[in-house]
Amino acid sequence: MPDLDHAIALYQAGRPAEAAVACLALLEAGSRDADILNLLGAALIPTGNGDAAVRALEEAVRIAPTHVAARSNLAHLQQQRRDWAAAERHLGVLALLDPAFRPVQDRLGALRQEQGDLDGAVHALTRAVRIDPRSGLAWFNLASVRMLAGLFADAVAGFRHAIAEDPAGALAHVQLGEMLLRLGEVEAASEVFRRGLRLDPAASNAGYGLARCGRYRAMMAVTGTPAGGVAIRGPFESATGYGYFCQRLIRTLRERQRVPLEAIGINGTESWPGGALDRPVPARAVVNCLIPLAVERVPGRATVTFSMFEGTRIPPAWRRMSEFSDLIIVPTESSRLAWAERGFSEDRLRICPLGVDPVEPGGVPVLAAPGGRLVSSYRHRFLNVSDFNPRKNIDGLLRVWLRATASTDDAVLILKLGRTLGPALRADLGALVQGAERAVGRRLAEAAPVVLVDRLLTDEEMTGLHRAATHYWSLSHGEGWDLPMTKAGALGLGLIAPAHSAYLAYLDEGNARLIPSSVGPARVPEREGFHPPFHGLDWWVPDEEAAAAILVGIIRGGDRLPSARDRLAGRFTWERSADRLLAILDEAGLR
Repeated sequence: MPDLDHAIALYQAGRPAEAAVACLALLEAGSRDADILNLLGAALIPTGNGDAAVRALEEAVRIAPTHVAARSNLAHLQQQRRDWAAAERHLGVLALLDPAFRPVQDRLGALRQEQGDLDGAVHALTRAVRIDPRSGLAWFNLASVRMLAGLFADAVAGFRHAIAEDPAGALAHVQLGEMLLRLGEVEAASEVFRRGLRLDPAASNAGYGLARCGRYRAMMAVTGTPAGGVAIRGPFESATGYGYFCQRLIRTLRERQRVPLEAIGINGTESWPGGALDRPVPARAVVNCLIPLAVERVPGRATVTFSMFEGTRIPPAWRRMSEFSDLIIVPTESSRLAWAERGFSEDRLRICPLGVDPVEPGGVPVLAAPGGRLVSSYRHRFLNVSDFNPRKNIDGLLRVWLRATASTDDAVLILKLGRTLGPALRADLGALVQGAERAVGRRLAEAAPVVLVDRLLTDEEMTGLHRAATHYWSLSHGEGWDLPMTKAGALGLGLIAPAHSAYLAYLDEGNARLIPSSVGPARVPEREGFHPPFHGLDWWVPDEEAAAAILVGIIRGGDRLPSARDRLAGRFTWERSADRLLAILDEAGLR
């Protein structure tokens, strides 16, 4: 079609908007051709006209169901828009049109991995390597998903195949080395990391892997009778929940219990501030304050995993990974049940509650609400501290706030989200706000003000932020512990929490307002499918009407919440947590 050649040239020259105009002119002239519609859809995608692109590409495949390019573009666009079912349907048709075309299976695997369907991704990528067993990339992709799915031995075999087909692949060497460490094969991992560094001297993960091999080799060389020592590995330098509780346990064991202690960072190169803790000590076990995927085994030492999960059952991948641990320690009965419900041996499960920080000094920050009024001048100041992800149910929090409050109320919501919200996450937050407004039928400007805090805070600043509030409120779908909530309770704030998961370990009707909750699928708001880490799983759904009634009772009814300070400060200290950890190790003969 000669007239289409001009539009193709514009598109290939990087002028998609002009190419789209040219295609539209052809369509207006009466040329309803699948090639034109396909090019129009492809040209509209980079201009940001996604809805129009979908319509053009859908018409193209209606006209020509076997049009591979149009169907492929449509599947790619729908995957970008998280329309998972439609994207997978079109990829399935493409696989039927050309069963020997490996990239379709690659994309199916990537799509299922993005959804969190790891077993489904393994199935698709296994078909990809059967189609093209000489492709190092296909083997690498399959091995990577096998690793995430907890199929460690299969992952090792896959990375070896990838290296055999592409011996210069430094990343495959690094991944293979990390898999070997998960299986406790330190010497083999060390050799693979060295090869990876020779291939790419800038491969930092290979250097980190070698550092951990050296640490583990030194631990293996320690001889003599163990003297009650403890080795702990975790991300104690990171600003994460795991990093925080790992750091607190190390500090308590070192300063209060004075236990012989070795601390190993997540990369193996970190150092403990204020004193060397990297010298091997006589210990029978390594306690990993990590998710099961990140746990590595040290020959001659038992493997203990201190972890948690926020749903009703752990994923199948976590079940497989947990088999490599001699003990799984969790902070609450809720997490213990999550492992047990997946069929993990209850004989290898232990509960060790985390601690609550003692009341520390911290200056109250000066915060201003939209319009300039100081937050400190509001009578009711509600705080929520959350990572910005679907499990934290920020959209539900906003819906309840819209239903329960008015701009005339003497109340403000302080929303601390993540460590930093970049442009993409701010756009996602804007979409959540708009979705909440549509659901409730009110604008955010009609509700009491919301103050957003989205930067990384020091421990002192976080304490100050808690002191700026009168109440702490969560509407989470599930928690393994919730450190900000317990910190708020220890500071004397009134607590409002869903009646589920970890909250029931330290809160009850006598010290908090609990929101009734039901169990439901872990779906992502206003999107199709599950929240990927919870694919096929359930979490809890707090009753939003009940939550709104609680807020109204506080703001307009003068409801004075009971205090959880005495219970939290008395029963959940870091000293008790450290004592319990030592007792678990002693009972198992691992210290």
